[in-house]
Amino acid sequence: MLALDIQHNGRGLSIVLPLPIETLAGELRAIGIHEPLDKIIRADFLLRPTNELGEHFMRMVQPDDSLQAIAAASREFEVLDGDSRQALVDLIKADRFRDLDHMADFLQYGLESLYGMIRLDYNGRSIVLPAPLRVLYDRFGTERSLGEIRLAEAELAPVSEMGRQLIAAFQPYSDTIATANVACQFAQTPDLRAGAESILAAARNVQAPMPTETMNFYCPLYVSQYDPGSEEYEQIDRVYLARNEDEIRAALQAWTDGKDRVEFLDDNLQPKIASLNWEIERFGGGVYGKAVCELRAPLTDSEQAELAQWLSFDTSDGLLDNFGEYPIKTGDGDLYVSFFQYDGETYMLPEDEFRAQALDEQAQGFGGMEAM
Repeated sequence: MLALDIQHNGRGLSIVLPLPIETLAGELRAIGIHEPLDKIIRADFLLRPTNELGEHFMRMVQPDDSLQAIAAASREFEVLDGDSRQALVDLIKADRFRDLDHMADFLQYGLESLYGMIRLDYNGRSIVLPAPLRVLYDRFGTERSLGEIRLAEAELAPVSEMGRQLIAAFQPYSDTIATANVACQFAQTPDLRAGAESILAAARNVQAPMPTETMNFYCPLYVSQYDPGSEEYEQIDRVYLARNEDEIRAALQAWTDGKDRVEFLDDNLQPKIASLNWEIERFGGGVYGKAVCELRAPLTDSEQAELAQWLSFDTSDGLLDNFGEYPIKTGDGDLYVSFFQYDGETYMLPEDEFRAQALDEQAQGFGGMEAM
């Protein structure tokens, strides 16, 4: 891993580490160096790498590190089994350790500390947490932030008792790969091993996932009034929606009671959506139903179409199904406002498509829309 070139009294010695400590001391005595190995510091000899790993390893070696510490660290690496050695290689290459002492601290809990607590499978690849974020990015080959990838998208398997405790405490649709990694790192610290829940609470404070963007969907509203003469509900001009916008908004807020609809989405959509709520919005003189979606990650075209279909279902058979059956008291009398009409022209469109269609309706004079 490392070659040591030592000059003493005109005599030179080149040694490739690792060597047993007693052998190394004997080699040094042969050229007249009798000081204890822990007294010989890095600054006293030339250190050069013999391979790529040595180049990374050498960056951890400080001028005041002793020859014994360097030799011991090299030896510790050599005695690891193949899987453990590769794990340590990945950690060193990713600059996981500040120096040799830091690496020694990491290893003192045994080889299992190389593997962390939990095996993570994502995108067909596996890694064991905790791991440097750079290693996670390299291993998964993803452009998404690890603070955006929900554990519901990945598979977790415990590799220790603490791992089992952590997995039981994770929330698949809110906790992320980054959260899990931080929790495992904290779990390596002895005084934080007592409770998985407290570890997770700290981890969530470090990695608080934030929505990346807002995506809005729009649908038409239908307004009707009860006609005592015909004893039927008759659809009336949508201009009544604009005149009574505040009353309709208040009725909708009371109906939804701030209910977030994310938990009712299909499993493949939940990890990408932070919140989903219903509102109304005035546009071009008209008033429309509006679904406000805070996204954690962009939706694909197929996911966007799937979400639009789900929203349509929520207006016809879900949360808003019966909203139009209850009167909203206004200055124009009791109005009945529905987000869906089975025998009418209905739609659920993302904002860009909606605006184009609404402007077209305005040009044709539909829906009582006024000039913007």
